[in-house]
Amino acid sequence: MPSEKLARILRKKSPFSAAEIARISDVDGWNWVYANVSPLKEKLPGICFTGFTDSEKVELATLAKEAHLSVASAVTKSLQFLCVGENAGPAKLQKARAQGVTVMTRAEFENFLETGEIPIVRGISEG
Repeated sequence: MPSEKLARILRKKSPFSAAEIARISDVDGWNWVYANVSPLKEKLPGICFTGFTDSEKVELATLAKEAHLSVASAVTKSLQFLCVGENAGPAKLQKARAQGVTVMTRAEFENFLETGEIPIVRGISEG
């Protein structure tokens, strides 16, 4: 059964019946929303990982690709998300903030993959 917020969106925006909505998982429901309702549907959402070890980056990139995200190595104009680890440098953070990129921690990224909910944009300390 989807979360209350997701169920409300699906009732309003989708062609699904109440019974179908009750059976849909959060992941499948949010995937439908992002593919059919979200402004992100126009392009494959991009994510960049910074401040992680090489092995962590490989692991996170694999998860991102499985979730149909485009993985970037730098902050670009088309980037939607920057996932930061403990050793994130200030330059990427500053550039991402200036471009309005959503900055998230690994825990927030994993929650995004699980629920489909984009974290609220907020400042992450640089130190």
